[in-house]
Amino acid sequence: GNVCRSPMAEGLFKNLVDQNKADLIVISAGVGAQNGQPPSENAIRAMQDLDIDISPQRSMMMTAALASEADMIIGMTHGHNDMVNLMFPHTAEKTFLLREFDDSLPLHEREISDPIGCSYEIYCQCRDQIREGIDSLLKFIQKNNGLITGSTQQMVEMALGADHAGYGLKKILANYLGEKGIAYADFGCNSEDKADYPDFAREVAQTVADGQSRLGLLICNTGIGMSMSANKVPGVRAALAHDEQTARLTRQHNNANVLCLGAAATDEAL
Repeated sequence: GNVCRSPMAEGLFKNLVDQNKADLIVISAGVGAQNGQPPSENAIRAMQDLDIDISPQRSMMMTAALASEADMIIGMTHGHNDMVNLMFPHTAEKTFLLREFDDSLPLHEREISDPIGCSYEIYCQCRDQIREGIDSLLKFIQKNNGLITGSTQQMVEMALGADHAGYGLKKILANYLGEKGIAYADFGCNSEDKADYPDFAREVAQTVADGQSRLGLLICNTGIGMSMSANKVPGVRAALAHDEQTARLTRQHNNANVLCLGAAATDEAL
């Protein structure tokens, strides 16, 4: 409802942006919000402990205009992100979980639960989780995306990588992208000579994580090794798919940003 977690996140992020003199606009909204509601009393109180006043904030429903204008959309839970992507499918590539940038956390601990109806102490715990998530998010932006540092490096649409087993399929897909006028960067390999797939997985995944490429495509014999290697890079969500439907669904519902294919199991006609 945009009255508990997200108002605290907005206040914390704006405060951190001011401290870093960053050129960022921060807005919070809810996928099920009622416009014009103030933050909950415990949220206001928890933020006052940090000398941050969020009492003037008012709840706002997530709209198509907000979704289109945003450079990044940050959710507290996978459920939030799934709802955003369901409402606005074009936002999948820029929708993230707040704490997914903290690779010290196990995957099952990266969501932030709703404290509504809970004690003040629970609100403080929630606030601190949000603050830690925002710290890691801002560091990620500063290091990788150039949104703060003013990097002018051009982003390509797709980063390609394959080992010797995936070289043939990669070549076909690179030609297809070129015919469609889609900008891509090819990280190899460049022949059918034996090559180690982790090297190419790491390069492509890091390029996506660094914001130099919007998406990644990795190919080995089965696709399994590539997906396992790519997912070791923070900020990467690599998914193995064997047909058009699973590829589409993992993009829409899991916000995958690197597609992994198995050359032995993928029909070139696809």
